Amino acid sequence: ATGGVVNVISKEPVFHYEGKVGATFGSRDLMEYRGMVNVPLGENLATRLAVVHAKEDGYHENLSEAPGSDDFYGSDGDLSVRGQMLYDNQNGFTVLLSGLHSDLNSTGLPYTFLERNLGGPPPVQAYVSQIGAEPSDPLQTINDHESFNDATTTQGFIRITKEFGGVEAFLQAGLLDQETNLVQDFDGSDLDISVFHKDQENEAQSFEFRLSSIDAEKLNWILGAYYFNEETYILRRVELNGLTPGGVISLPDFLLDEWGNSSTAAIFGSGTWSFTDDVRLTLGLRHTQDKKDGAKVTRGNFGAPFPADVPNDQFDADETFSETTWKIGAEWNVTDTALTYANISRGYKAGGFNSTSSGSPYDPETVLAYEAGLKSNPFGGMAKVNADVFYYDYEDMQLSTLTTINGAPGQFTSNAAKATIYGLELDTNFSLTDSTLLSLSYSYISAEFDEYFNNDPRELNPPFNPNDPEGLGRQDLSGNRVPYVPENTFTIGLQQEFDLSDGGSILASLTSTWHDDLYMREYNSADIDLQESNTKTDATLAWFVADTGLSLTAYVTNIEDESELANIYISPGFIGTSATAQYTRPRTIGIRLDYEF
Repeated sequence: ATGGVVNVISKEPVFHYEGKVGATFGSRDLMEYRGMVNVPLGENLATRLAVVHAKEDGYHENLSEAPGSDDFYGSDGDLSVRGQMLYDNQNGFTVLLSGLHSDLNSTGLPYTFLERNLGGPPPVQAYVSQIGAEPSDPLQTINDHESFNDATTTQGFIRITKEFGGVEAFLQAGLLDQETNLVQDFDGSDLDISVFHKDQENEAQSFEFRLSSIDAEKLNWILGAYYFNEETYILRRVELNGLTPGGVISLPDFLLDEWGNSSTAAIFGSGTWSFTDDVRLTLGLRHTQDKKDGAKVTRGNFGAPFPADVPNDQFDADETFSETTWKIGAEWNVTDTALTYANISRGYKAGGFNSTSSGSPYDPETVLAYEAGLKSNPFGGMAKVNADVFYYDYEDMQLSTLTTINGAPGQFTSNAAKATIYGLELDTNFSLTDSTLLSLSYSYISAEFDEYFNNDPRELNPPFNPNDPEGLGRQDLSGNRVPYVPENTFTIGLQQEFDLSDGGSILASLTSTWHDDLYMREYNSADIDLQESNTKTDATLAWFVADTGLSLTAYVTNIEDESELANIYISPGFIGTSATAQYTRPRTIGIRLDYEF
């Protein structure tokens, strides 16, 4: 993935007693309490329970003094609980049961305007024109309405493994149920103009079955099947007020119901043949079929005529996609401490349709990826040097824009015809002494659209382009950079450990990252989309108290105290297609206390 992938794997129960409790206190009244306990219930059964509760005022300040509005956009209190139970007969048969419940209670999303363009019917334009000047601080806003963004999630999971005759059978299944509720001031002012409500329900199920070899001498293989299904219901409601000579008037609500269902089924297999102990070749194949269907019904439109429902005569909102993808890879252990590799693979992302708007479909995205690299631990293991070069050839790259289509706020997805992304990454660690570690990393990424036509939704009357191959007059965005991808990124880190006379230790670390200019949207507008180059430095100082299990850590993140653009959202057209933004976290200071037993 162009942005990278992080896979978080929860630690499973172990067959001995252990536990940990801790607390963190920091900037903006951050308070976090956490605990974990692992209890064996015999030779074959163990359980593990983890709990986290956190609360923080947040770093976006709300200047409004209206009743019910919050002073900051943070958390009213988030609670997450995860429990696991593992059965292991110590003879190749295991069963893992896992459950998670989280209740996240945010005070809402800040609505900071970068620019305003008046829009909507005349009464709304008259009211919007009364809005005063925007705060000069991007981390300040004026939202006069109560807001919140709450999410309740429950997950269940089972995994069964069985070893027999040099083969492992693997079966896992998961369930998810999630409900989110959002209320947000849509005009970002101290006037009661517009409020957005969104209630969403998601239910999902996944199943996977695999057979794989166990430490075969020549051929290691895997065969499997996968299925995923998700059902979604969304209710959007917008309140909108205007101004007439007689005073403030309330327009009828905008009401939009949306249903969606998506499913994925796949079969896959791969094999790795060892020509020698040091040379291996891998071949992989996967066939995937995706199905998406849905419906949209408008039940209110500020008193205006309703837009067409979905499905409709033009788009039936029922799409099926299938693709066979593959991988060819080779590895060579050049020495005992150096591995080289090269891969060619084809990737695929299913298409779909824009149910929030007209139901117009978008095509699947495919990529042909070339990659080669080196992983090594030279100098007797005192260093790590990893290098990687890559070239991604995208067809029909999917791009999503947060905007308003036919009066409905939502995410609209379109295709870029072609995009090419290539670059290199270098990641190194050097043990300068037994207690000093230096890390250096660098990446260069060239990411541009080879062919892409679209119109910026914030431009009410974009210039007509006669060269659009589909005759729609859209802007030519070829040569623009892909959003969120800086060309150069450099990170340096230093870690120093100090041994204390009583057997304890102190660990100090400093990490600084610089990135090049980047754009937040594919339109690359210098006045809106550009996030200039920036440096972010973090530091920690940890004291590990000898023979106690206690540790005390002080930390500061973003020492420079510079907030960056995190995303840009084009606000609803019924108050003008204006640009709003959210920003990254400023300097944060805190202390963390942990006790392990």
